[in-house]
Amino acid sequence: MDRAKFGSFEVIASICLKILKLFNNMGVLVLYRTGNGGDFLGIGGNWNFQEKHSPAVELFASGVFVGYMIYNAVVIIGYCFGDNKNQRNLTDILMNAVGSVMWVTIGGLAIHYWLGYMSDGSFAYVSPERSVGLAMGALSVVQGALYLVDTMLGCRLYYRGPMEYAVVSHFTVE
Repeated sequence: MDRAKFGSFEVIASICLKILKLFNNMGVLVLYRTGNGGDFLGIGGNWNFQEKHSPAVELFASGVFVGYMIYNAVVIIGYCFGDNKNQRNLTDILMNAVGSVMWVTIGGLAIHYWLGYMSDGSFAYVSPERSVGLAMGALSVVQGALYLVDTMLGCRLYYRGPMEYAVVSHFTVE
């Protein structure tokens, strides 16, 4: 049995992490779009008397949510149809590192906003949209941690020599 064809622990763990990140990303996106009783929930990021959301933060969050969902789907498809060479990719390491920072930033902004949120006229810190907003922020921080783990797995794969990855064909010299 050829071990190189079946992949190493790092490759299998990275694929499983990418699938987990894709599902977590979908969950965060659903909470973001429909978390306020079926209406738009948002990240927040602005403290004022009307509790309006900051458009810059919402645009940044929407771009990260949708962009990284598309990126993860494309990478998973690439792993399924590609050969072993595309698994040793510096672009994947960089995207995971940047994704880790972006997701933790978005999660921190959401948690910061929703911790201080009070619903209109109730003066109570317990409301369904607040709970959903905090859950969305926590899931975003978890997503950032998943990207960090995937970055470490990618670095381990990248700095491993190419001979451990590639299927070496035996040629005879005649």
